[in-house]
This record gives sequence, structure tokens and C-alpha cells, in this order.
Amino acid sequence: MTTNHGQFSSKDRQLDMICAPIMARNNAEALIKLAKAEALADMVEIRLDVMETFDLEEIIMAVSKPIMVTYRSEDQGGEGSADYGTRMCYLMKAIEAGADFVDVEFSLPSEFRRELFQMHGASRLIISNHDLNGTPSREKLEGLLRKMAATGADIVKIVTQAGAPQDNLRVLGLIPLAKNIGIKIIAFCMGPMGRISRIAGPLMGGYLAFASFETGEESASGQIPVREMKKILDIISS
Repeated sequence: MTTNHGQFSSKDRQLDMICAPIMARNNAEALIKLAKAEALADMVEIRLDVMETFDLEEIIMAVSKPIMVTYRSEDQGGEGSADYGTRMCYLMKAIEAGADFVDVEFSLPSEFRRELFQMHGASRLIISNHDLNGTPSREKLEGLLRKMAATGADIVKIVTQAGAPQDNLRVLGLIPLAKNIGIKIIAFCMGPMGRISRIAGPLMGGYLAFASFETGEESASGQIPVREMKKILDIISS
């Protein structure tokens, strides 16, 4: 069943959006958490890699906010161990069910990515890369951005692990570069030292920020609860 979720305009626009990830084991748990997250966040992300069972059509139809569907593999910081073909099937189901955004890992072999990109329908594709071992040099990050932008994705997502405060500056520096080459970007650092980049990213023009809908529901290290994130952004931007 191919549908357009309908709650998000596909036209380009600059929003200070906050996305709340949902970590649930099944649909029943996901629907409870989605209801809480929707009341706070601008967008929700359903993480299929942590789910034992799921019905994407039920999940997508249950929310009124834009929804992102993600299957995060183990080498990218998630819990997913499925083979490439299975991952692609999950993401195709998300497209068919009308997901507003679908996260496609850059590490997914190009032959699988190509099929998803050809069949994405009304879903917007986010090409993502998570470096769990640190933050590469500025030259490597810029080269990575250009390679990811060349895939034809709607949005590039580059996330690294902050080991020092200056790592945030290198990653945030990708935001003006992305603007210059005409691609939307999500760029920030994980970990306690990366919190500042989660706040600065949307203020600098990053496409969106990730924040837990409540304490204890973080999908990655360094996430700030939505309520606190909004307060900080309001104070800084007012």
C-alpha cells in the first residue's frame, strides 16, 4: 500500500525541527511511546532495529507528525544484524507504507541503495553515516559529505563521536559547506562532549536535531530531552 503520509510538505523549507526517536520492542509499546513523543516533538523516528515484531502501516497511520523510519545496523551504532537484503526489504516496506522520511545507511552496498533510490516514491531519503570511533579530519569529513551528496539523497546525515570539544567544530563546519553545494544536512557529534553540537546544529542551519522524548529514552549517547532542548533553543535564539 503506497500512501503519502500527508502531514509533511515535500517542499523545501527551513525548520528548527526536533525529532524524537522511539525505541520499542513491538507495536503496542511503540504506539504508547509515539503518543508521548508526538505531544512534544516535531517529528518522530521509529527504530526498526530494536523491534522484535512490527507493523509499519499501523505505526505510520497512528501518527499525525512526520515520521522517519530507520534500521540502524550494529556497525553504525544500532542493534540491527539483518543481512543487506532484509534491511532493504524493511526500508521498502516503509516507503510503501508512506513514511515521510527513510534513513538509508551509506554503508549499505550501492546495488541495494540504488533500488531504494529508484523506488522511494513520496518518501524523502536520508543518507546516513555514523563514525563510532571518533571524528575524522576536516578533509575526510568534507570528502565524505561530497560522496554522500552525490548519491542523490534528499538529506545527508553525518554523525561522529566527540572525543574533544574541538571535534564539534569540525562537524558543524559541514553545515555551511552543505549549503554551498545545495544539500540539506544533519550534522552533530555523539557523546557527552557532543551535546553542544546537538544544540548548535539547528541554529546554524542543520535540518533537524534529535532529542529523547523523556529521560531514559535516548537512542544515542548525548541526547537531550525534548523539553530541555526546546528551552535551550528558545533562550539562545530569542
